[in-house]
Amino acid sequence: MIKRLAILDADILYDPLRATYGSYGQMFLDLLADWQDEWQMQVYSVINGEYPASMGEFDAVLITGSKFDSFADDDWIVRLRDYVCELYDQKKPMIGICFGHQLLAHALGGKAGRSDKGWGLGVMRYQVADKAEFMDATDTVDLIVSHQDQVSDLPPGATRLWGNDFCINAAFVIPGQVLAIQGHPEFTTNYAQALLSYRKDRLPGDAVEKAEQSLQQTHDGAAVARWMRRFIENLP
Repeated sequence: MIKRLAILDADILYDPLRATYGSYGQMFLDLLADWQDEWQMQVYSVINGEYPASMGEFDAVLITGSKFDSFADDDWIVRLRDYVCELYDQKKPMIGICFGHQLLAHALGGKAGRSDKGWGLGVMRYQVADKAEFMDATDTVDLIVSHQDQVSDLPPGATRLWGNDFCINAAFVIPGQVLAIQGHPEFTTNYAQALLSYRKDRLPGDAVEKAEQSLQQTHDGAAVARWMRRFIENLP
């Protein structure tokens, strides 16, 4: 049976990047292209107020990253937090990436906010704390990151999957319902470099240089995409 994934796009790319890279929704469609044998995927621009007509239209939800703060009081962010609480009560499986990771934590009883550790940029390595059954056997996870907010407190019932000294709660799972990941499996190296270049004048110079060097490394975005699929397909 074909399953349906709602991709809730929570951002609009900066003008100079949009023509080449489209949207975060499109990046996920590209990342998850091999799901299309069994999944139908529809992108909704929640930042513009677009939502599925009903929760019954889809089997799982993915919330993208965003330049905005998941804990802010903008009307569209408050609406999205309320919406994921409704989805949670309906036991709808959810995956959150970066902003989506933070928003899920914050909405479901944890806490997200601006970190005093500054920006996380480039490819970051995390140590695996809990090897969930949907993950491959590995002790580390490398992902492209771009964030200055972090999850400081996990929501009730959550298990930390991986983290490091910079970002302790870089991924968590609420068994049977939520998978949340701070890093960006959908980012290509080219997009990460373009975003870094666009923001260069607003970022610490030493952090930019370190990030640019790290982007020469490979990352585990494709592996994490496999884990995301296993997570939602193996749910009861």
